[in-house]
Amino acid sequence: MNLITKNWKLLVVLGVFVWSVLTLFQVVPLSQLEDWQRMANLPPGDLQREVLKRVEATPGYDKMNNFEKEDVTKRAFDEAQLANNIQVICKSHGYALLTDLKLGLDLRGGSQLLLQALPSKQVPEITPEVMRGVETVINNRINSLGVSETVLQRAGKDRLVVEMPGVKDPQQAKDRIGTTALLEFKELEVSPEGMAFWKDVALTGAEFKHAQAVPMVSGGTWRILFEFKPEGAKKFGALTSRLVGRQIGIFLDGEPTERGPDGRPLPLEQYRGITVREPIVGGTGEITGNFTKEQAIDLAVKLNAGALPVPVKILEERTVGATLGQDSIQKSMIAGAVGILLVMVFMLSIYRVPGFVANIALILYTLTTLSIFKAIPVTLTLAGIAGFILSVGMAVDANILIFERTKEELRGGKNLYSAIEAGFGRAFSSIFDSNVNSLIACAVLMLFGTSIVKGFAVTLAIGVAVSMFSAITASRVFLHMVPKKLGLFGMKYETKAPKSSLTSKEAV
Repeated sequence: MNLITKNWKLLVVLGVFVWSVLTLFQVVPLSQLEDWQRMANLPPGDLQREVLKRVEATPGYDKMNNFEKEDVTKRAFDEAQLANNIQVICKSHGYALLTDLKLGLDLRGGSQLLLQALPSKQVPEITPEVMRGVETVINNRINSLGVSETVLQRAGKDRLVVEMPGVKDPQQAKDRIGTTALLEFKELEVSPEGMAFWKDVALTGAEFKHAQAVPMVSGGTWRILFEFKPEGAKKFGALTSRLVGRQIGIFLDGEPTERGPDGRPLPLEQYRGITVREPIVGGTGEITGNFTKEQAIDLAVKLNAGALPVPVKILEERTVGATLGQDSIQKSMIAGAVGILLVMVFMLSIYRVPGFVANIALILYTLTTLSIFKAIPVTLTLAGIAGFILSVGMAVDANILIFERTKEELRGGKNLYSAIEAGFGRAFSSIFDSNVNSLIACAVLMLFGTSIVKGFAVTLAIGVAVSMFSAITASRVFLHMVPKKLGLFGMKYETKAPKSSLTSKEAV
């Protein structure tokens, strides 16, 4: 127990190192890596079919409830997208060493959309509550594409920035996001002048509990089976009881769901709806209309995700190719490696043994910071990487302050051990004040900056916080582990430095 109490700082440093390595790196068989890469390269339709096939093959799937099935499906989609976010470090003897830091749009490639919410007759003003509803529905729709690491961020009062890293079909994303997907049931009435028109009955797809696309028995076309929530089931039962022998129409975003030979919705004047033969009181029904498989699946997804409370307009679209993103990753890694290497060379050439100790602490700092990025997780962009590289210099700066303070204590005649402790103690206030000021600046950038600036601020803030640990705790532990016969700053542990002047040894 005394040994543990005496060396608790060393145990903390070792614990942080082990946690960082286990969090940051993974070792997987090459066969698993190749399967992830194959899944990530599949077209969206093939990917969805492959994932659903694997999900249905999950042991006990037929006994799961809807919540459990949705959870299994989501995890399967996330796993299918892993290869889009994996950085392979090396391959050897049938295994691959990799990490999967969360990369932003500019590094992975993908699509970015700028959306604007538009007022409607039902919602004349765009309020924060309306924007929260828009954000929730769009997030649900994007998740149905199997897109992981999606970023949604508000920009102003009525705008929303949607980033979809790794999206291979931006048009599919636009089609799914941009429509309101308001499903309405209406009854056919005839005016005194003999004109037929559709009357609203205040029953919409918002009352749905679940919708599912299934093929027609005859084959070729698809339909959507739906189930109402309890209140919606009552309304639907009352409506169909009242309209037995008459027509009921189903409309999506104001257009009939019935489609003509060309695949487009029938003109309103040609649509006659569906004849109600008997009351439907079970709360279930179906939507038919010559749907293709893709159309039926897309409609079911939109209905499950919910209708947008207001229409949205796509103001701007930006696409970053995967090749360009990979090129940015390589350049960023080179820049980071060169920056860290130059700092390490500088410390080693100026401070020799203490510089070597600082470099060990810098390696620990790098591993710990990247591990925190992964654990939170932080979405790394080019600006975020710039913040991390900047924090590397700040981490070493703390060591320089400590070493110079230690050398001052040695000039004052203290022995090496006492000088090191005093150096850390006297440098702490300067390091703390400097880092707190940096954190305040980061907080301001996070509060008022754009998404790019926020990414820079987040990585810089984490780096500054970790640098306090690496400089104050890790460096001190490593300095005291240096063999006494080797010494530090040109001094041995058994001797004292002269009080009068700085010797040539102290400059080492």
